[in-house]
Amino acid sequence: MLRKNFRKKRAKTYPSPDVRPVAGCILKCDLGVLLEHTGVYIGKGRIVSLNRHSQIKIENENGFFPPGTNPKSNRIYAACYGDTDEPLTSAAVARRAKRKINGKTPYNVLFNNCHRFTSGCITGNFENDVVSFSQLEDVIFAHQEEMRRKKPWWQRLYRFVTRKRDPEPAATFNWRPVKFK
Repeated sequence: MLRKNFRKKRAKTYPSPDVRPVAGCILKCDLGVLLEHTGVYIGKGRIVSLNRHSQIKIENENGFFPPGTNPKSNRIYAACYGDTDEPLTSAAVARRAKRKINGKTPYNVLFNNCHRFTSGCITGNFENDVVSFSQLEDVIFAHQEEMRRKKPWWQRLYRFVTRKRDPEPAATFNWRPVKFK
């Protein structure tokens, strides 16, 4: 399983430009060479994630980094559509995360971790089989069209009147740094 996850082409992580997070977007921070921590942004600088104490809590951008990591040297990244800086976001994802706040679930770094919680917020199924970051990326990719913001009505009307087809769905997504302030 590990070899399959490492051989797979992963989503790119760009150093810039900074993206403003929107409620319902998926966030990650790098903890080391192969480790990531993920959560859901719910607005006003608050991030919901499952911590190592089996608690689903609201954290700020500095509290999102687990103990032992340096939040000043790391960045938080948001999942964005295709090669753009348009964050993937969904009100349903934010709603599911808010419902789980102050909940408890048995934490296990290998089998029930933050990636499983974040995947549950995306799909609505918190009893899923996601245990690694690469599996979470697969879930984000599979649901990226649902999580993409709808175009304004006048753009949709223009495309309908001019009979222009919508572009093909993106073949990937990317991670862009987040700017909270």
